[in-house]
Amino acid sequence: APPRLLTVAMLRPDVKFQSYRVLSDALKQLEEGSWQLLIVGDGEARDEVRRLFAWADDVAFTGALETEDLPKIYAQADLFVWPAVREGFGMAILEAQASGLPVVAGRALGVPDIVEEGVTGLLAEPEDAKAHAANLKRLIEDAGLRAKMGAAASEKAAAQHSLKGAAETMDAVLRKLRPEP
Repeated sequence: APPRLLTVAMLRPDVKFQSYRVLSDALKQLEEGSWQLLIVGDGEARDEVRRLFAWADDVAFTGALETEDLPKIYAQADLFVWPAVREGFGMAILEAQASGLPVVAGRALGVPDIVEEGVTGLLAEPEDAKAHAANLKRLIEDAGLRAKMGAAASEKAAAQHSLKGAAETMDAVLRKLRPEP
């Protein structure tokens, strides 16, 4: 079966819609049948987003899911994708990495802070569909690289974004602000 791509994001008529448009344009550049995409989320731009992907046979929509259902969805995927047009941190990207998924995303705002280029995923300028397509193609065709990046993503998420990791980071910041005598 072809690699299963996953996106978890609201379907809103703002920057989210712009990200979906870039994702659709990127996927159009890839060979049909070389991937499957599952889109998790709902919102007022539901119909418009569905129209963006109407050309593709291998795109499915779940609608909104409960938070407790997401780990199972992440576990069934091979790769997380999100162009992140004008987006900040991206909890879904963190959750995907914690679940062991490599990420193809936009190099936007806080995303490079959580996706390490070439280690846990591949980044491109958010609105550059051609670059996203190249990154997707690379990871779709290289299962070994996907596995390596997925393992690195899981390790990095556990180390840096766990409660313990967050506490250590906060402690280091506070020490810089208030040096010991």
